[in-house]
Amino acid sequence: MVQIWQMEPDPCGDRRLPHHVFPPKTLSEEQLKQLFGILCYKVDLDDTLATKKRLFYVKQERNCKREDNLTINEAQTPDFEAKMEELYEPVCKKEDVVSMVTSGAAYYDIERSEDEWIRVNVEKGDIIVIPAGVTHRFTTTPLNNVQMTRFFAPVTVENDSKHYGVKDDTPEVLRLKKVLHAD
Repeated sequence: MVQIWQMEPDPCGDRRLPHHVFPPKTLSEEQLKQLFGILCYKVDLDDTLATKKRLFYVKQERNCKREDNLTINEAQTPDFEAKMEELYEPVCKKEDVVSMVTSGAAYYDIERSEDEWIRVNVEKGDIIVIPAGVTHRFTTTPLNNVQMTRFFAPVTVENDSKHYGVKDDTPEVLRLKKVLHAD
């Protein structure tokens, strides 16, 4: 089960620390859903059938047809600190963000209002769905290790494919543009 709390304003030091307000103010998954429309699920990755069923439901509901695996750890990720800086920049995507943690742990920070953040701690077996239009950022925990499977909608010209690291000049996107803009 994910842990959710309000972050301290203007956190100092390592962003990978929890940064709770004092006294701690926790939120439930239901409150997170009511505030932002964010959904959280827990799956037992050792129960392959249950995991497949949950993923089928989530992927179908969110029209996810593509996926990739993301591994971030200090020992294996090239330019680790630069990657962490990039992921910590707040983003507001045009497509839903759907991720499942397969190993390790990480934080998604959700912006409630200007400079007010809610931190969501996701761990192995957690699936998080952040709806399009919700400003968020990402970082690892102090363990600096997370493996995730990310799920995406199909690439179309209407999708802002840059959000998912797909360049506009890839053969797939160029082919789609040609087909969609054919006279």
